[in-house]
Amino acid sequence: MKFLCICMSPAIDATVTLPRAPQGAGEIFKDVAEEENVGGKAVNVARWLAIRGAAVACGGLLGEDNDRPFVKELAKYAIEDRFVRVPGATRRNEMIVWPGGSVKLNRAAFPGLAAVPSLDSLLSLSSFSSPAVAILSGSLPPVVPKDFYASAVARLKSLGFTVVLDASGAALVEGIKAHPDVIKPNAEECEPLVGFVPKAPGEFAKATDILREKVAHVIISDGGAGAWFDGEFVAAPKVAVADTTAAGDTLLAEWCWRTFGAPCADAARWAVAAGSAACTRPGGAPPDVSLVDELFSKERPSPPRGV
Repeated sequence: MKFLCICMSPAIDATVTLPRAPQGAGEIFKDVAEEENVGGKAVNVARWLAIRGAAVACGGLLGEDNDRPFVKELAKYAIEDRFVRVPGATRRNEMIVWPGGSVKLNRAAFPGLAAVPSLDSLLSLSSFSSPAVAILSGSLPPVVPKDFYASAVARLKSLGFTVVLDASGAALVEGIKAHPDVIKPNAEECEPLVGFVPKAPGEFAKATDILREKVAHVIISDGGAGAWFDGEFVAAPKVAVADTTAAGDTLLAEWCWRTFGAPCADAARWAVAAGSAACTRPGGAPPDVSLVDELFSKERPSPPRGV
């Protein structure tokens, strides 16, 4: 099974590590450590799928002024580059972390972009055979219409793709109208879809039932507690959290690989193990596969009462 990942808001994610918390305005830290990683939600998904051995293509928007890190990263993992280059630079986000705290600066994607390439070029459909799995993941730049994912889901499904959508806000509200096969909101992102933020087990079950009227599979992430897969809860193993940047993306990629690429009965448990492992790395860097194996076998906390 081949995977096509669409990233409309790629980013260069930089993590700056401070030795301690800032004490006040004007403070200067010298010789701080910084790590850069190529990211964006669908790029993170594509990278983990490639690490798992899947055949992966990645497309969407990419600024022509600084595409070199992305070209290098895609080549490193043998991911087929199907990005459409547009004028300007891809955004650079920063995470500043210190013992016990952090702050993240997310910049707008392609603020100067005046026109959007055609839907088919953005979906990289030329010479792409189906059946395949298309994963549409991440926010939309300001210039891209909020119904872009709805149009993309409809187009891909008409061509025989299985479509996975991981978005939020208006992009998700519009996108779900086209009936993707899989969605992965977190609890807060459920509110505009079902009218409430699920917190208790019965509320997660209710939200899942409502959403499954429109999609076949519903994954609702519940932060550090774990995630709900079509109403079944899988608890997360305890890890030392460094950065949660790509945790949900790694979880989704692992689930897609275990469900569509190399199917197994424990796809949800593997997914939570992978997402938890991703939390141990800064800036969205992929975790070691050996850690995912270890966390998969690790004893989990008891599920919430009533599950």
